[in-house]
Amino acid sequence: MFRLIETIRLHDGRFNNLGYHEQRMHRAMKEIFGVDQKVNLEEMLSPYPKPASGLYKCRLVYNNKTHQVEFTSYTIRPAHWLRIVHDDTISYDHKFEDRKEIDNNFKKRGNCDDVLIIKKGKVTDTSRANILFRSGNGWITPTSLLLPGTMRQSLLDSKKIAEEEIHVDELSRFKSFKLVNAMLMFDSPERSIENIIP
Repeated sequence: MFRLIETIRLHDGRFNNLGYHEQRMHRAMKEIFGVDQKVNLEEMLSPYPKPASGLYKCRLVYNNKTHQVEFTSYTIRPAHWLRIVHDDTISYDHKFEDRKEIDNNFKKRGNCDDVLIIKKGKVTDTSRANILFRSGNGWITPTSLLLPGTMRQSLLDSKKIAEEEIHVDELSRFKSFKLVNAMLMFDSPERSIENIIP
């Protein structure tokens, strides 16, 4: 039986972007298990005691029958350098607990902090986050992503970023990049585009 994960940011006792997590869970439950039912995360998470202060990662592991919840203190892992890796067959359109394909690519990072996965010449994601590129005064994210992130979608909906197809040979036109995911907000560190290496 497949199991999926939602990683939810909890900061000083407040969850972030619950509505976007609910949308993603609803899509996964419908497409994988055939269950077309709205998800109520407030209700699902309310029985679990949560820390009242500090930054925590709420890890929800679930399928159509059961779910498990755990809270762990969160410290941002820096990603100063990204290694380009090519994988034309990778597929990760739902947030599965099984990350073998992702992990196999991550092992190719060498002395870099993470990998930037290229699929059929197009930029997708890193092993743990969606990527944004600075274009002039704005920010662009690839349309050819692997996993629709909740923070990414929130930033698109609020018009803070835009989508564009990005080929690997176009990276030099950008000045810098940053990573976003459920735990990394829009104010995450910005790195030079030169920190992405072949």
